Order: sequence, then structure tokens, then C-alpha cells
Amino acid sequence: MRSDDGSSTPPLPDAGTSVDDFVSTLTPRLRTVLRRCKLGDADVDDVVQEVWLRFLEHRDAIRHPERAAGWLRTIAVREAMRVLRHYRAESPTEDVTTGVTPDADNPCEDVARRDRDRTLWRVVATLPARDRLLAHLIARAPAMSYADIAARLGVTPASVGQLRTRCLRRLRRALARAGITAP
Repeated sequence: MRSDDGSSTPPLPDAGTSVDDFVSTLTPRLRTVLRRCKLGDADVDDVVQEVWLRFLEHRDAIRHPERAAGWLRTIAVREAMRVLRHYRAESPTEDVTTGVTPDADNPCEDVARRDRDRTLWRVVATLPARDRLLAHLIARAPAMSYADIAARLGVTPASVGQLRTRCLRRLRRALARAGITAP
């Protein structure tokens, strides 16, 4: 794998030696490949992490060290395709505001609430696919466990908290750009 400036790939480090230079040289190149696959920043981070984990797991089994960068690129693209397939399969299609009973005592509040909800979900629709799915899961099943959310997102339960924080941060910024702020 060559970088945009034409420099070549660093040599694969020998077993038992540090991989820091190898990782720091190839990570930007992998990120470029993944952005071309139309992944968001959070997904790029997750896939890069997965690629390096696979590298460390299979480092000793690499028979052609001169092809390691190509192998990493292939793994990155395959992981990106897996992520994209997962999002397509899990993308919610229903309106999450259905089934909400209107407030019969105050129709003006009901209209305002429905308008706010429509705006909220329009903004949610602009988020990356994983964030959209996570926002729908949080809204529909707030008591859902991290293990269940992780299974739906295809991640480890330990990463759900961080993904949730990123999702809500992006949603707050998007809502602020739409002129909606918390009371």
C-alpha cells in the first residue's frame, strides 16, 4: 500500500518487537481507505481498531510480510462492508412517534409536542446510520440493556456507553444547528 505522497510501506516488524511505527504509518492510510467506503468518523475509528486487533491476533501467521499492508487494507474494506451491511439490515423504518396518545386537555401542547417530535426525528435522520439506530433504540426501549443494544449494533457491550455518548453529543449539535435547544 503506497501513501498519496508515494512513500512505501514500512517493513513488518519482527515478532516480539514494537509495532508502533508500523501502526502509526499505516493507520492514516487505512483511514483514507475507510472514508472512501463512506463510513462516518466513529465507524472509521471502530473499523481501524478491529483491523489492528486482527493484525495482532494473526501477526505470526503472515507468510508474506511484504504483503502485510495489502492484507490490512483488505481486512479494512471487508470490515467496512460488514458495517454497512449491518446498518442496512438494522435501519428502522417506522415512525417512533406512532401510538402516542394526544393530550386531550390541551390540544395546543399536543400540536407543539408533535411538531417538536417531527423536527427531532428529521434531525435524527441526518445522523450517521449507527447513531440513527442507537437513537431509535434509546427512544423505543430506554430500559434496554447494554448487552441487548450491543447485539443490535454488532459491537461489544463495553463500547455501548461510549457510542451512546457520541451519538447524543452529535444529536445535541445537530439539534442546536436546527435551532432547537434543551429547556
